[in-house]
Amino acid sequence: MSTSSAPESEPRTRPKRRLLGSPLLHFLVIGALLFFGEKALFEPEPEVVIRLTAQDIAALEQGWRERNGQPPNAELLQALIDAHIEDELLLREARSLGWHLTDGIVLRRLLRNQRFLEADESISDQALLERAFEQDMDKTDLVVRRRLLERMRLLIASRVRARPPSESELEAFLAENADAFRRPERVDLSHVFLSRDRRGDQLLADAEALGRKLREEGIGPDRARKLGDPFLLAHRIPLSSEASIGRQYGPAFAAEAIRAPEDQWSGPIPSSYGAHMVWVHEKTPAVVPPLDEIRQRVESEVLRERERSELIAHTQSLREKARIVLPETSLATAP
Repeated sequence: MSTSSAPESEPRTRPKRRLLGSPLLHFLVIGALLFFGEKALFEPEPEVVIRLTAQDIAALEQGWRERNGQPPNAELLQALIDAHIEDELLLREARSLGWHLTDGIVLRRLLRNQRFLEADESISDQALLERAFEQDMDKTDLVVRRRLLERMRLLIASRVRARPPSESELEAFLAENADAFRRPERVDLSHVFLSRDRRGDQLLADAEALGRKLREEGIGPDRARKLGDPFLLAHRIPLSSEASIGRQYGPAFAAEAIRAPEDQWSGPIPSSYGAHMVWVHEKTPAVVPPLDEIRQRVESEVLRERERSELIAHTQSLREKARIVLPETSLATAP
């Protein structure tokens, strides 16, 4: 008898599954293509015009102000306008490819939005989709815009990544950007810790006395650890950069420790926890690793740089074929 509850609950979940399932989307795609296809086939392609109003520019300025707490200067505002124009050009291209009619995420978003607006639950999904397009929801909805822009950028990136960089290209990129791949100086050290909480005003005097004892008696780092206070972190720091040490022990300690000489006691060196006597076991200089060690990282950066360049070139090409209209002025380039 207990098994009867599953069949009763299943019908309640089916409408949602039908809405999100691919068979419905296939139906909607076909319907949308029929609905808009005649216009696309028999009307000439219109001139691409990107028109920004004074209100559009004010919205860009206000958005920057809200995100950063201050208005953009003239250079930043121009960059915001240019980025907006480039987005609009990419969106126009995505629409010319029919993605606003065929992309599953876009269609589900439009249906969900329009279903929320309609009080009559008996209206078909196809009718809701047509109403959403009639209201230009596919042009104004932020999620739809982001999805179409994402697909355009992924398309451009896929073209770039279809051509792997050559060995010579990787070597040249590494040589030109050596500082970005340089492995920083690293140090391997031991330390003896004295606690600020435990010793209070006596911390510095106790640390100096400990330093004299370690040097005069020739006590090495293994024995010296027992002369300090308990410490939650490690007493031995393996080869680490200044930045890595600073994250745990504080930047002041890291700056002194990385410059301490090898095979002798240095300090006391203060940290956010107390004071430390430091013994440096080994230092490795800053070095650019060979390509074979960092090939994947270099290749990723080469492809990322290619993608940026290709996106700039692509949007510039689109811009040269469009007419850009700004408040009080009109900028146009011949197709």
